[in-house]
Amino acid sequence: MRQKRVVVGRVAFTLGLLLLLLPLARWGAAYYWQQQALRQIVIEPISISAPDEVESGSWVAQLQEKEQGDQAREPNLIEIPKIKLRAVVLPGVTPAELKRGPGLYPQSAAPSEGNVSIAAHRGVYGAWFRHIDELEPGDEIMLYLNGTRYWYSVREQFVTHDRDWSVVESNGRAELTLTTCLFGTSSKRLVVKADLVGP
Repeated sequence: MRQKRVVVGRVAFTLGLLLLLLPLARWGAAYYWQQQALRQIVIEPISISAPDEVESGSWVAQLQEKEQGDQAREPNLIEIPKIKLRAVVLPGVTPAELKRGPGLYPQSAAPSEGNVSIAAHRGVYGAWFRHIDELEPGDEIMLYLNGTRYWYSVREQFVTHDRDWSVVESNGRAELTLTTCLFGTSSKRLVVKADLVGP
């Protein structure tokens, strides 16, 4: 009987340890992938001219083609100095993509035309957006997309439900939208909106 209790205790301890280590392993894998991706790209020189004209809706698809191809990639990065964030932005928000870093919503418009929307995890897989709740109006955000640097200024921050797709839709305003989950619930989203200041 005592031996049974010892075995059960060891099994419970091992399972508990694995449950604790799993989030750390996920975070480590995401961090490792980001560090490898950052080493492969060079930020300078960055074009500050206007990007080539592309149709809205095809823009993210073009980034996906570049990502899947074997060609040299231009940097697709997000930098937020206030919260010391620098991460590679992936084209897409599938679970597999968000495990590696921030991802562009497929319905994102080209930066000069409308709403560029980016999602990222807050508590797992690198937790790239864990500190975006600290952003305030006027804080700077830089995006490096398709060889052009875009500079945004934070406008507002708010919470909405997870099915509120209006936050990532374009309304003719050149803006950036960052979305992430609230800690403790996946049914709410923390949203940061920023206005395009210039390329």
